[in-house]
Amino acid sequence: MFDWKRILPALAGAALALSGCGTVRDARQAQRDAAAKGEETRIDAARVDLSGYSLDRLVGFALATSPSMRLAELAVEDARLALREIAADAPIASMTPWNAAHASLSAGYSESSVPAHLEDMKAKTERGNATSGLSLDLLLWDFGRNNARARAQAENVLAAEESLVQEGYAVFVEVSAAYLALMQNEALHEVAASNVQQYVEHLSRAEDRFNTGEAQNLDVLKARLDLAKARESLVAASNDVTVAGARLMAALGVDASKGDFRSVLGRRESGLQHVTRFFADSEDTSAGVFELARTNAPAMKIARARLRAASAQVDYAIEDLMPTLTASVSLNWTDPLWVWRWGLGAAQTVFTGGRKTTAVDRAVVAMQSAGSTVDSEEQALSRNVEIAVAERDNARESMISAAESVRQAAENLETVKSQYEVGDVSRVEFTDAVSAYTEALGNKVKAFYRAQAAEAALFELTGREPVYAEGDRLEEMR
Repeated sequence: MFDWKRILPALAGAALALSGCGTVRDARQAQRDAAAKGEETRIDAARVDLSGYSLDRLVGFALATSPSMRLAELAVEDARLALREIAADAPIASMTPWNAAHASLSAGYSESSVPAHLEDMKAKTERGNATSGLSLDLLLWDFGRNNARARAQAENVLAAEESLVQEGYAVFVEVSAAYLALMQNEALHEVAASNVQQYVEHLSRAEDRFNTGEAQNLDVLKARLDLAKARESLVAASNDVTVAGARLMAALGVDASKGDFRSVLGRRESGLQHVTRFFADSEDTSAGVFELARTNAPAMKIARARLRAASAQVDYAIEDLMPTLTASVSLNWTDPLWVWRWGLGAAQTVFTGGRKTTAVDRAVVAMQSAGSTVDSEEQALSRNVEIAVAERDNARESMISAAESVRQAAENLETVKSQYEVGDVSRVEFTDAVSAYTEALGNKVKAFYRAQAAEAALFELTGREPVYAEGDRLEEMR
């Protein structure tokens, strides 16, 4: 007689091994890895040192640590696993016939009492019956259902992969824009500091002239007011630097426990005298950029992949109206007898209240909606390309005019300074000259970084890999 108390656990263990114990082990490990993140008291205060990192290295750091990138990667993995699930249901007449067979193993043991009247029933039972079974089910042909589902999911995989690429571009643009904004605000902070120094010198001259009787007390008061306003502007500029640094830290995915942006990023080479060029100037027109973008931009690739997936879903809905052909083989044992059987089957839905035909109509509507999404994405892409190219061109023109303004404002300031020393100009003229020079220099810096940000946006829109300027060239601003 069989010892079923030992045999049944062994059969269960064999079934678990066949069904993928490795998968279960990996799932349990993933649960343990995720457990720490579920704890509210979890603190990871390890310091991060990104000092000396150029823009391309900062972008690489953000791509490697960004939660949004990880989510996009998991979406790709999930889409591929869904495709494997579909392949597991493929019929014999398919590209993967080895997946068509579904086998199951069963075993059981039961006992029953001897037939008797209710008042004569005893707790004793007869010898139990042991049973086991092995069945094999085959899907011979499903009239293309599985193939249509596989085509649709393959397009969904492509869409997920392009979404990952798109998220990478989004991280690149966010980090680039934040880093350029930080450098711009640091340069403007130097402009404000230089402005304060100009007014400190101006106040000193006014006091000297007042002491010698060459100026009135009003001149000194006005110089002090100008200096106070300049210091207020310096405080505002310092705050802008801090805000820009915080935004860059957020773009990099570095939280406050890792340190502030000054300790994490260190000092940068650029400032007021020099600016850093990260991207070379492009010369493409809006038409040229759009022609490339409409076929190469991730957003367009995603929309077209989803349209093809929707078209495959229409095929599935139509083929779901057809029957299915199946076969089955089974071997059963009830101690001590063996029984085997086989059979063929065909199933056709006769009436579902119009559910399946309605599903075809809905699939068509979904496909048409996906087609409209392609048109909408193309229009949005055209608008964004025109804006980015216009921003790039306007920034370049602004920089040319700002450069001329800086040159003239610098000459004017030097002239006013020398004339103010001998009393040929008033304090108002001196103040205006300082303000003009400060404004011109700030406009030139802003125009330069605006153009660089536009170049970064064009990489994202066209789907081209970012090309950084060799050595991150330094360029004169004064």
